[in-house]
Amino acid sequence: MKIIDIDSSFQAAMGNSGIYPFRLNVCLYLADGFLIDAGSAFILKKIKNFLSGRKLHSVGITHVHEDHTGAASWIKDTYNVPVYLHEASIAEASVDSSVPLYRLLTWGNRKGFEADPMPEYIETEKYRFDVINAPGHHPYHVVFHEKNKGWLFTGDLYVGRKQAVAFKDENISDSINTIEKLLTLDYNTIFCGHSGVIKNGKEKFRDKLNIFLQLRDRVNALRKEGLSYEEID
Repeated sequence: MKIIDIDSSFQAAMGNSGIYPFRLNVCLYLADGFLIDAGSAFILKKIKNFLSGRKLHSVGITHVHEDHTGAASWIKDTYNVPVYLHEASIAEASVDSSVPLYRLLTWGNRKGFEADPMPEYIETEKYRFDVINAPGHHPYHVVFHEKNKGWLFTGDLYVGRKQAVAFKDENISDSINTIEKLLTLDYNTIFCGHSGVIKNGKEKFRDKLNIFLQLRDRVNALRKEGLSYEEID
């Protein structure tokens, strides 16, 4: 697992997850004892090594997908700290996941865990992270904003400027609305759940929004021409 020091009390951890050729990068962020996301089950051993010897007082999960909750059960049992999750996802998190084969080969299934309801903000000695509802990639997705530092922790809302695939429960219209809301905030660096640390993050989000808007306009134009969903696709 690759470890990057953002500052003396903030580290980013990045590790490949999955069985070749189903390997994708997973990122976790530990800021002054607050862990943002809990990786996948495939990299649990790496996560244990990363957390060994470091202080941990709470965990914030951006959303319940298995590549962000893989170590949550172990953390809860080992550290006995709050593991915060959107309240609407707590019931789903309480049971073992059962994911499709392609996700199983990439992330693995995660164990059920007892999540704690997400507060309005999470504060450490050095930082304050405001919790912002950010549906799109998942209906109950949140992001964490540290406005004093200009940081935005985006889970899977960003990933990249262009989006090639989407989950069945993903809603691009919601993503557009969320990105428009996030563009009103003050930040420069975004911390993505898969792409890592991204400078000029606000500009990158604006690019992603423009691509989504262009795609939406094109789909609407094809609908007006009378094309079916299959033809539009």
